[in-house]
Amino acid sequence: MDGKNKTQPLVPGSPAIPGSGSGYGNGGARGVKNLRQRFRCQPRRLDLATYNARTLRSDEKVIELEEVMSKLHWDIIGLSEVRREGEGSIILESGNMLYYREGDQQSQGGVGFIVHKSLVNNVVKVESVSSRVAFLVLRITKRYSLKVIQVYAPTSTHPDEEVEVLYEDISKAIHASNSYYNVVMGDFNAKLGERSGSELKVGRFGYGQRNDRGQMLADFMEKEGLFMMNSFFKKPPHRKWTWMSPDGSTKNEIDFILSTRRQIFNDVSVIHRVKTGSDHRMVRGTLNINIQLERYRLVKSTLRPTRAHIQNPESFQLELQNRFDCLANCETVDDLNNRFVETVHSVGSKFYKTQ
Repeated sequence: MDGKNKTQPLVPGSPAIPGSGSGYGNGGARGVKNLRQRFRCQPRRLDLATYNARTLRSDEKVIELEEVMSKLHWDIIGLSEVRREGEGSIILESGNMLYYREGDQQSQGGVGFIVHKSLVNNVVKVESVSSRVAFLVLRITKRYSLKVIQVYAPTSTHPDEEVEVLYEDISKAIHASNSYYNVVMGDFNAKLGERSGSELKVGRFGYGQRNDRGQMLADFMEKEGLFMMNSFFKKPPHRKWTWMSPDGSTKNEIDFILSTRRQIFNDVSVIHRVKTGSDHRMVRGTLNINIQLERYRLVKSTLRPTRAHIQNPESFQLELQNRFDCLANCETVDDLNNRFVETVHSVGSKFYKTQ
C-alpha cells in the first residue's frame, strides 16, 4: 500500500446489494419454515467481525491483516486499538476501505473499520463519536440500512466514570441516525459471564463469571434493547474466550457482538486462525437478512393483530371505522398513507393486548 494515499471522501453507491448466502434461520424463530416458503428470495449474507488488533499503525500491519483475512469470509471488520494518527478513510491497494480514528493519546487506542471492496460503494456514512466509538451505515436497500458501531472500552485501570461516558457515546451513535438494523461490537473490557436471573438480553451460553464492568454492560444492554449475540450460540469453552493474559494463565470473554435484532444472526464464533501478534481473538457474526421477511413480520406485529389479541373487538372495529371517516379529507396519497397508519396505531394501542 502506498503510504502517500490521500484521504478520500465516501461516495454512496448502488441502492441495493444482490442477494447471496445460505438459507435463513436462527433455529428458534417460530414459523420460519412456512415463511421461507412464502418469501423465496435469497437472504443477504453479511459477515461482521470485531478485532482488537493491538496496532495497525504501519501499512505493513494492515497488509498482514488483509492477507490473513483473505482466507476467511468477511464483509466488515471493526477494529480496536488501531493506533494510527488522525482520522480519515483510505482506499487500500486491495480495493478495501480503511477508516481510522486515533485514540486520546498519540499512537494509542483508537477505533476503525475495514470494509470489503465489494461493499465500499454501499457505505452511506462513516464517522466517529469519540476516540472510542465510531459507526458506519451500510445501505441494504433503498429503505433498509445497517448501522455497525465499533467500540474500544477503557481497561480496568480507568475509573468507572470513563466507562459511563463510553456508554453515553454508544447511545449517541445508536440514535445519531435512523437505521433498521443496529449492531454494536468491539472490545468492551468487561466480563459479562453467564445469564443472571431472568435476563432476556443474555443467552444461555455465556462464559466465565460476571464482574462489575460486566454488570454495567448488562444494564446498558437492557436500557438500549441490545442482545448479547455471543451468548445465544453454543460453543465449546475453548471457542468462547477472546483475550489471554501474557502468561497464558487467564482467558476471558471480553469482545462481544450486540444487536437490537436477535433473529438476523445465524452464528457468532471466535476465529482462532487470525494471528497478527494480538492477545485478542477475532469474533465474527454471520447475518442473513431477508428484507421481505422482516417487512412481513413488522406489518404483522404492528398493523394486523389477531382477533384473539384484541380486547373488545366490536368496540375496536366501531372506533376504527369512525376514525377512518376523517381520511376523506386527505389531499395527497402520502398524507392518506401517513394518517391511515397513525389511525391504526392510535386505536390499536387502546384495544390491542401485546404478547
